Amino acid sequence: MPRLYLPLAAILCGLTSASANADLSEVQKNKVDEILNVTQWVSEPGCSAGVFRQGELIYQTASGLADLTTGRALDQNSRFYAASLSKQFTVLGIMKLVEQGKLKLNDTVQQYFPAFPTYSKPITISMLIHHTSGVRDALGLVRLAGVPVLSKTNLQTALDLMMRQQATDFTPGSQYAYSNGGYLLLAGIIERVSGLPFQDYMRDTILAPLGMHNSFFAAAPIPDGFTVNGYLNDDGRFTQQNDFPAFSGSGGLITSLSDLAKYEYDIAQGHKVWTDATRQAMQEPATFNDGQVVREQHGLIYGGGVKFGFQKGREWMQHTGASSTFKSAYGRLLDSGYSFIVLCNRSDGKPADKMYALADLLGNKAGERSDESKRSHKNLPAPQPGDIPPAGDYYSKELDVIYKIKPIDTKSAEVTMISTWPGHQEPPAKLQLAKDKEGLLRDGSLIVEYHQGDNGFSVSRGNIHGIRFVLQ
Repeated sequence: MPRLYLPLAAILCGLTSASANADLSEVQKNKVDEILNVTQWVSEPGCSAGVFRQGELIYQTASGLADLTTGRALDQNSRFYAASLSKQFTVLGIMKLVEQGKLKLNDTVQQYFPAFPTYSKPITISMLIHHTSGVRDALGLVRLAGVPVLSKTNLQTALDLMMRQQATDFTPGSQYAYSNGGYLLLAGIIERVSGLPFQDYMRDTILAPLGMHNSFFAAAPIPDGFTVNGYLNDDGRFTQQNDFPAFSGSGGLITSLSDLAKYEYDIAQGHKVWTDATRQAMQEPATFNDGQVVREQHGLIYGGGVKFGFQKGREWMQHTGASSTFKSAYGRLLDSGYSFIVLCNRSDGKPADKMYALADLLGNKAGERSDESKRSHKNLPAPQPGDIPPAGDYYSKELDVIYKIKPIDTKSAEVTMISTWPGHQEPPAKLQLAKDKEGLLRDGSLIVEYHQGDNGFSVSRGNIHGIRFVLQ
């Protein structure tokens, strides 16, 4: 596939010319294309990517197809599901309300959701932003509740499940655990304060001022053709799968490289949305209840929907996004002024690896400093080996779902998930539990813990733990 050399005006709609920045050499361009599999993925799904210097696009390239059936190629205007790249936009929406004096970061969730459960410690907006609230991951709850395909669920289901939770994963403010649930609550808070649907507020307050007219936040199932298709790669056999939630907050941004170029420019030079006040708030390190700085699993400081710190010897501002088939990475090298955006529509796109390879190619020489050993550990109880639960119907009040257990032998069991939540499957979804080499009874990331004589069992999935099921 030929490289795409694009006039900057066409990309940035009249923003400052890139002539002040040195263009990439032909050797560098070829290496960028090699990193992005431009020649290897010509007839497969691929990636659209851009290289920036001081906020200005200096090179754009694309590999592969947006639609395998029609042969439509990826380009700078191809729209992808951005997944968790959306989180920084959600926080920007919150920060604009803070700047206007309409809310404070230490406001509690109950101020905006009066029916929200009362836990061991009040949960604040700041805790939601920085993943220290302990609220359970809403998308994980949806799957545990018998709705395995996220594109078939809705926002109200996710919020209703969060309202049913009788406990947090830890004392709010005491630990770090990434939670999509917290960002759904942030979107709900934006709606209640602004008086507008989240997608309308974000369009008017964030996207439109930046000129991101090719982007929007999902509020309903996306019609065919509005995004590129996502594909699962099974040993070279590609299966189309566009499974992502049809609502926004934790994700939901539908965007293109050309639109994200306008966002990158605003951070570096434009400052229409990334004002000085916003920048300070987005980069402010959060602290735990004991005053320790909040760091995520790679040791980076989790700011306003973006991560800051030293990784692989370089100082970054970055975030990634992932659904089953849409993968993305956005990173800014704070020492050299280079930035990278990589959007992929294949399950094995590995955009973060490509971003780091681009940094190795173009950034300053990597140093020795790293924050990867500074991560804030969770102290959640690890699941323990258990037994196969007896046959029967087990009910969870927190999920409002029945798990029908059918033992197969001493090491495995079948589970039928009887659910009435919107998007549940008919016939019902099933789990195939089997003991792993450590004796944990699991189906993928879902683990069932049962001990002889108990009248029920506990379920964990990812950061979610302690969901209780009782024999009916």
